[in-house]
Amino acid sequence: MAVMLPVISINHAPLLQDRPVKGIVTLLLAAACGIALLGWMQQLNSERQRLNADLQQMQAPVSAPRLNPKEDQAKQQEIAAVQAAMHELALPWQKLFLALESIKVADIKLASIEPNARLHKLRITANTNEVVNMFKYVRGLSEQSVFNDVLLMSHEFHHDQPMPVRFVVEAVWIQQP
Repeated sequence: MAVMLPVISINHAPLLQDRPVKGIVTLLLAAACGIALLGWMQQLNSERQRLNADLQQMQAPVSAPRLNPKEDQAKQQEIAAVQAAMHELALPWQKLFLALESIKVADIKLASIEPNARLHKLRITANTNEVVNMFKYVRGLSEQSVFNDVLLMSHEFHHDQPMPVRFVVEAVWIQQP
């Protein structure tokens, strides 16, 4: 007598309904990230192409439209004015101000400082109580290493002013290489 054992079926491949939900969700998320990454790379590529086109346009020589002589002269004057303004902005302000501040003369009040960038001149208008202070200030300016050719251009005496002596000094500043 033979005893029969029940038949056991072993199937290691899970059925479709047995697939884990986490795996499907992970696969869908990875696919969504891949699509987003592909879109982002496409956007970067189009931005790179636009920047390359802009760079080529900037590097390409620009042919200026021909102007009539009157417009050309006006353009040249405008360019000269811009260059003069740029030259004035490039003045050695720090050295000039340090030199002016280092002069220790009592009762001197600076009224104005007018630079002339083209001639490297500084025109200083100041007020004081005494003529002696004016001369001390001019001597102090001439002793500064920044200035050269310091000249007293004019002076006036106004009795009705709190500081009656008004004077104008011009000094040429030394251009540093």
